Amino acid sequence: MARNNSRIRRRVAEILFEKGRMTRIEMASILLAEGEFRSLPNDSSLTAMLSKNLQIKQDGFEMVDVGNGIKTKNVVYAINDEIIHNKEDLLYTRPYSTMTNKQKQLSSRCVSCGQMRLIKDRWAECLVCQRRQPTDL
Repeated sequence: MARNNSRIRRRVAEILFEKGRMTRIEMASILLAEGEFRSLPNDSSLTAMLSKNLQIKQDGFEMVDVGNGIKTKNVVYAINDEIIHNKEDLLYTRPYSTMTNKQKQLSSRCVSCGQMRLIKDRWAECLVCQRRQPTDL
């Protein structure tokens, strides 16, 4: 199941990058419609996958009608545009736990944050650390 969850976490970030902000219910329906996965996570697992990924940020709330006139707030998730500017950045900001075996072999430890990441062009810092640094005035 761990490999399936890693594949789902990779795909969730790609979907958010391609289609924009959405709730976990919309995300689950897209994953189900694609039919790529043998089993999909339950609602709480999908919420954990979305909220524990540094590539994804919470971007407000949306009121959803759950039936019988009852409305509830659902969190809206979006890609973290502070560190991800193009689709290639998804690969270089990916957490070690969601990498493929080949990506894990090519990854190295960032000197700033200590996380295992794919580091582009043999930089000493990962892309996440580079983008989070304060800009010079």
